[in-house]
Amino acid sequence: MSQTDLHRYADIHSHRADKALSGDTVVSIEPGTPMLPGGTYSVGIHPWSTVLPLMLGQLTALWRDASDARCVAVGECGLDALRGGPEGRQEAVFALQARMADRLGKPLIIHCVRRYDRLLALRRRLRPRVEWIIHGFRGKPALARQLLAAGISLSLGPRHNPDTAAIIPEHRRYSESDEG
Repeated sequence: MSQTDLHRYADIHSHRADKALSGDTVVSIEPGTPMLPGGTYSVGIHPWSTVLPLMLGQLTALWRDASDARCVAVGECGLDALRGGPEGRQEAVFALQARMADRLGKPLIIHCVRRYDRLLALRRRLRPRVEWIIHGFRGKPALARQLLAAGISLSLGPRHNPDTAAIIPEHRRYSESDEG
């Protein structure tokens, strides 16, 4: 199964709906958000949205929207130690989306705040076949090396560590605006 190559997009993570038709931007949306004909999207359940348990309707909308041809990646999903639902719920929702990305052959766009140890453990357990990409990475080179060694790619926004950017191989580095 081939997967989407996100390198063809100048901006792999924006929240600005008006950029969906630009041809070079992937707009991140929540399940059930209307998609414009010809738009380019990623769809996922953000860890901040895990405060309440998921409803069947959300999961149905996630599968429907992630399966849509306009959706080129699954996410923004992930783990956040500072905000969102309980740790166990965040991990369960993340794992569900990681499996969905594998099944659909679409890269996974990841939001991670102070939970890199758990993310790495989940990666070892789930053994994904699709690319995982940390969006908005601002970490130090040591953490970047650890993530790259585990097979995780990195996306850099306007605010990033230049020393980190210098060590990321071009084929594992993405750009984003994260505007919204």
